[in-house]
Formats: sequence, C-alpha cells, structure tokens
Amino acid sequence: MIYGLLTYLAASYFTEAVIYFLSCRLLGRKILWIKLLLTALAADIIVAPVVYLGLYGNIITGIPLPLLSYLLDMFVLTVNILFLYFVAERNFKRIMIAVPFAYFTFYQTYLITCFFIPYRYELGSMVNQCISITLLLLFTFFMGKLIVKTDAATFVDYCTRKKKHSIPAALTGLFLAGAPHYLIVLSMADMNYNTLLTMIGMTLLLSFTVFFRFLSKNVILEETEKAQAGIIAQQTAYIQNLEEIQKDVRVYRHDFKNMMSGMYLDVKEGKTEALEQYMQHMLNEFDHTIGAKIQTANQIMNIEIIELKSLLMAKLSQLDTLNIPWHLEVLYPVRACRMKIRDLLRCIGILTDNAMEAAKTAQGEVDIMITAQNDCVIFLVSNPVEGEVDMNRIWQKGWSTKGSGRGLGLYSYREITGQYPNVSCSTFCRGGRFCQELRIEG
Repeated sequence: MIYGLLTYLAASYFTEAVIYFLSCRLLGRKILWIKLLLTALAADIIVAPVVYLGLYGNIITGIPLPLLSYLLDMFVLTVNILFLYFVAERNFKRIMIAVPFAYFTFYQTYLITCFFIPYRYELGSMVNQCISITLLLLFTFFMGKLIVKTDAATFVDYCTRKKKHSIPAALTGLFLAGAPHYLIVLSMADMNYNTLLTMIGMTLLLSFTVFFRFLSKNVILEETEKAQAGIIAQQTAYIQNLEEIQKDVRVYRHDFKNMMSGMYLDVKEGKTEALEQYMQHMLNEFDHTIGAKIQTANQIMNIEIIELKSLLMAKLSQLDTLNIPWHLEVLYPVRACRMKIRDLLRCIGILTDNAMEAAKTAQGEVDIMITAQNDCVIFLVSNPVEGEVDMNRIWQKGWSTKGSGRGLGLYSYREITGQYPNVSCSTFCRGGRFCQELRIEG
C-alpha cells in the first residue's frame, strides 16, 4: 500500500504540472516554470493521498465506486481552481473557464495513454505510471502548441467579457471535466479495459474539439463584424478629416485674392515690415487650419495596421475633445508587428490613456512617435510630469501616483510584454517629461 501510494504520489506530481501548464496556455499566460513546479508539488501533496486512499476505500466507505471516483475528480478540480486562482491569475471568471477545460484536456489525454500500456492499468504500478506519464508529457507539449495555435486564450477572454457567455462556458467546462464518468455505461461493452479508457478519452476529445470549433467560429464571426465596424468607423473619420481639409482649402482659396490685394498695396507703399507681419500671419494661419491636418493625415497614412490606425485615431479624437495638445509622428511605414494585435492594442491603449491623464493634470502636450526600421517597431509615448516619479514602484500592482484603487495599467502592461521574448519596454524621465518606450523586434 505504501509503495503504491508513493508511486501514485510521484506520478500525480506530473499530472498537476500538466494541469497548470495547460491552464496557463488557455489563459494566455507566460509559463513561469519555478512557480509551476512548486504549485504542482503543493497541490499534489493535498490531492494525491486523498484520491489514492479514497479509491481504495481507506477514507470514504459505503459510496459506490463510480460516484466516489467522480467526487474525487471534482475534489482535484476544485483544489486546482483554488491554487491557480491565487498563483496564476486573480480573475475568478477566467479561472472558472480555463481550468475545467484544462483539466478536461489533461484527463482525456491521460486516458489515451492507456492504449500504450501492455497490461491492465493500475494506480500503484510503477511501470504503468512511467509509461503513462512519459506519454502524457509528450502529448501535453503537443496540446499546448495546439492551444496556442488556435488562440484559445482569445476564446477565454471573449467568454469572460460577457456574462451571458461566461456562465455557460464555465458550466460546460465543469460538465466536461467529469465526462469520463458519464460514459461508464461503456464499461458494459466487451472490450479490453485499457482500450475502453482510450475510447472514452478519444471520444471526449473529439466532442470537445467539435464543441470548441463551433463556439470559436461564432466568436470569430462576431470579432470579424466588430473589426469591420472599426474599419468603417476609421474610414469615416479619415474621410471626414479629408473633407475638412478640402473645406479649409476652399475657404483659403476664396480669401487668397483679398490677401494678395492687401499685400500688393503694402509692397507698393514700401511697407516691408507690415508685409512681413502679414505674410507671417498668413503662414501661421495656414499651418493652423490646413497644414496641421495635412500633416496628421500623412502620419496616419504611414500606419498600415488597420486596428492600430483605428485605435490611434480614436485616442487623438479623445485628446481633441479634452483640449489636450498632441503631436503624432510616424517616421516610416508600419506594416506589421511581431505581437498579437489584441496585446499590441492593449499596450498602446494603456500608454496613451496614462499619458492623457497625466497631460490633463500637468497641462502639457502628449507626444506619440512611431518608427519602423529593420523589422523593429518602436513606440515612444511621452507626457509632462510633475515632481519625482518612483521608477521602482510604478510597476507594482495597485500602486499609483493618482491614489488608491489605481495602478493596474502599467502592471498589466508589464504582464503582457513579459510574455514576448522579442518585446522590451523601458521607462525614463527627461526634460520634465515621462517617457515610455515599447520596442518590438522582428
């Protein structure tokens, strides 16, 4: 009994690690391996003895084995939900969606490994567990790649944002997590025990794939409609900007003869100083009414990522509404970024929103500079700053110069950029301005 328990305890450690790994993939989180291994160890110490001894009737007696097995699985799932909530992400909705699906994926993958075991599967068998765990780790690596490839984290985010989707998604995950027990009727079929477990695992994985694909298509359809609406809004704003430029040019052209007539009289009378002032006033008015709009339109044209262009136009419009002066400069055409578009938009949105708030308080200008050269895209967002900025604390969750209940923006920004090895961010103060640089390498 002790030998079997220790064998199962060792094997269960790897299964806990697999659940953590798959959950992080579904959450779109960076894998922190030290935290993964320690969390798996802590969870294993709790769940493994309960499951092993429970199944052998040493702890709970009088309960039918199928029901007992189901209750023990739900216990394991609950422990993993709690651990991952405190260790991986403090968002209960996302955890309740991602972890049950991760547990379901792990369970079916684990069952499929039984096909390769030459004799009846037993919890306490060292040979059984070695074969099963080795194959589980290999299959899990593949499943992790598949989850990233299908962008399952977007599906989790989508379900989390809308209450009408989050509850059904969480309930579906919980239902699927215990699905093998619903197919116990298959045990009546005349087939090898290991083959039975394999058939259950493959059937459920196939069902989950169809279910996930169906939901994903709906998500993609809705996201496509939103993207198209954003493109239309961006094009509308761009056309309005061009129409305003055209209107200003018409007005300017209409007044041009009157301007030239006034200048002619000044030249004829030798009023060079008045002529100089008049011309300077005319040039300043042109720059203010038409030149600035033409320059902005030219800068916006250099951004060829539609979603980024739409976001920046929305932020610039917001700055105009708040009467905050701004300057946008796009030095080279920006055609692509080696970063997921949703993460890029979240990062740029955080930086511009922070700059906007600071400029509103300090009454200064927001500068946005974007350059793309040699497969590297750099975003530099700066704003005026009052007093000293504690560079060591700005990244801490919940800390903000604006008071309590804030300080989540830069923390989230750091969390997002930390998932990409080709992305770096730096912060510095120079000339009374607070600068944030986001560098995305090719």
